[in-house]
Amino acid sequence: MYNITKNEVNHIPAVIINTDKFKTITIQLHFRSRLERARVTKRNLLSRMMVKRTMRHQSEAELLNHLAHYYGAHLTTNVGRKGQDHIVTFSMEFVNDKFIREDLDIPHEMCRVLKDMLRAPFNYDEETRGFFEREKRLYKNRLKSMKDNRAQSSFQAMVDTMFADEDYKYLSHGVLEDVDDITLQDLKEEHAEMMAGDDLVIMTAGSVEESTMLDNLSLIHEREQAKEVDHEPYAYRAVTEVKRASDTQKIEQAKLNMGFRAKLGSPESHMAFNVLNQMFGGTASSYLFRNIREKESLAYQISSQTDMRNGYMFVMGGVDAENVEKAEAGILEELDRFRKGDFEDAFMDEIKGMMRVNRKEVMDKPKGLIALEYNQLLKKPDTPSWEAQLERVDRELIIEISNRIQLDTVYVLTRRDEDADAGV
Repeated sequence: MYNITKNEVNHIPAVIINTDKFKTITIQLHFRSRLERARVTKRNLLSRMMVKRTMRHQSEAELLNHLAHYYGAHLTTNVGRKGQDHIVTFSMEFVNDKFIREDLDIPHEMCRVLKDMLRAPFNYDEETRGFFEREKRLYKNRLKSMKDNRAQSSFQAMVDTMFADEDYKYLSHGVLEDVDDITLQDLKEEHAEMMAGDDLVIMTAGSVEESTMLDNLSLIHEREQAKEVDHEPYAYRAVTEVKRASDTQKIEQAKLNMGFRAKLGSPESHMAFNVLNQMFGGTASSYLFRNIREKESLAYQISSQTDMRNGYMFVMGGVDAENVEKAEAGILEELDRFRKGDFEDAFMDEIKGMMRVNRKEVMDKPKGLIALEYNQLLKKPDTPSWEAQLERVDRELIIEISNRIQLDTVYVLTRRDEDADAGV
């Protein structure tokens, strides 16, 4: 279905996923560094600015017009976290010129655009200030809108409580309170550090001639020596006592958020943690959905999610204010089912089958295929394959992992007493 080759261009790892499945070519640049408060907000703002103007195209409109000329090429950026790391990804998607009649070397030009994009911040000066202030304002508004979302803000409050003295509390999208203090010089310095110090990988997916593609990729960036950043999860912290916090707002529906920690070791234990989450609250057929929401009517919506690398699980629910304690007790009872082995093997096998189907669907898209292969690069060389890990997950391992999960934090956002009296 596809062939993967791992190369190096200008001391930078370059991975080519050669496949005839897509009529487009996708190039992604992954910049990875430790997630630290001092850097995360600057990196977000910087990356948002970088995809809107370059050295040759001094406005967003000019850049978009240039990309449109090449059959609607698309330049985007996003951020994420894996383990202890913050990752900034730049994506360039464009039509494979095998499918057009016009004599255009699109891959070569798109790599030139990426090179231009990476170089542009070195030349930020006072003429850039208007652009900088506008992007700063837009970025602040985006972070504010996230805070205005009750579900998101209550989840963030739970994370702040659970990881009060840990860097994990700083989410990948940045910190609103830090935006105002960022200067243009800060961004230039952050950019210089990013270009020189980050772990950088270039990933490509599409039907390409490898040697020609490598020549094009060599245009993007160069380094005098290879740079690698170790990739590790956060160290496990045992739970000594359950932390509880709450707040009130003018809302109708209370938000219940619960954070759990699990001590994981082998790749199979991480996979079992993922399978367990899908059975517990990660799908519409999960125990939380079926029992807490449908059967007991204790929640309007409820779900769980994991950070599999770090061994964290989070439960988020919207409940009536008077049902908060019942819902919390019910959630813990559902987890106890797994600890006691009170689940059907057929359901576990159904979830594993669903995970296989979902993985195949991800592989049907260029960005999904790249994401899977990038994850492979971050794993230790002797790590078993994804399928081998999933195959080893059985009843005993699910029971073992569920007994390692400890409740760490409960955070509740509910309505004020005066609002309840007023019928809000």
